[in-house]
Amino acid sequence: MVMCDGKIKEQDSTNEVFYKTKDDYTKKLLAAIPDGAKRLPNRSTKNILVEVKELKTYFKNHTKKRTDANYFTRAVDDVSLKVFEGEILGLVGESGSGKSTLGRSILRLAPIYDGSITYAGEDIKNLTKTNLLPYRKKMQMIFQDPYASLNPRMTVYETLSEPLLYHKVASKNNIDSLIYQLMDDVGLARGSIFKYPHEFSGGQRQRIAIGRAVATKPEFIIADEPVSALDVTIQAQILDLILNLVEKHNLTMLFISHDLSVVRYISDRVVVMNAGKIIEQGITEQIWENPSKPYTQDLLSAIPFPDPIRERKRATWL
Repeated sequence: MVMCDGKIKEQDSTNEVFYKTKDDYTKKLLAAIPDGAKRLPNRSTKNILVEVKELKTYFKNHTKKRTDANYFTRAVDDVSLKVFEGEILGLVGESGSGKSTLGRSILRLAPIYDGSITYAGEDIKNLTKTNLLPYRKKMQMIFQDPYASLNPRMTVYETLSEPLLYHKVASKNNIDSLIYQLMDDVGLARGSIFKYPHEFSGGQRQRIAIGRAVATKPEFIIADEPVSALDVTIQAQILDLILNLVEKHNLTMLFISHDLSVVRYISDRVVVMNAGKIIEQGITEQIWENPSKPYTQDLLSAIPFPDPIRERKRATWL
């Protein structure tokens, strides 16, 4: 059964709905599922923008004694990776694998136990908050839940103006035109400029969050599961928006997701994490076609396909 706006649009046997779709809305849902065909050519260079070496982010477990072996939760455990200028690097793993903590650690939003982080060859791991400020402008983050990451008391205008003024990207004389341009870039109606987050849908809120992230004209963005809370049709729209902005602003991106089909659609390379460690990494299509580690194979086998016959055969095989 397929529903939209409180009404049943189509109902039939599974095979009929998938293979002989009648309703336009059902066709739209099926067409929105990533098919693996990456939209952008690989734009990466040989220049390293971000490099992480032997990074460790540990959290104290206060229910344990300091002498206990599991006193520390090793969220990120001896991780090393490189992000090249112009590329979209996918970071995948199940919940609790440490991928989001790694992203936050790179941006110095999580405490680092050991290791190094360099940005354009400069060490940023040991910088003070004051010395880190210029890098805050260059490195931004898109969070998973826009409703939680947006201030409910701030309008779109206030949300977008804050980073522009703080990082001196705009002055009070030209800020209005820059905000309207940002709204155009992320597909928000200009008439909604004085609305609050609760007045928008989930997809629209994520557009606001994306607008805030690109407002400072950053070089590097970490997108932490930016589409996981959205329905499939909105996911496709947001993914295409991200790709458009990456191309328009020549961005480098670390794209975090638990969904390998989404990562395949958007990423040039992929890194697979489990239990705080990197299990496997390589060119996206190579990992997809020939995963070498059982954990990666399990992640791939868990991806649902909009093909009932194929799914039944796979279920029998598994």
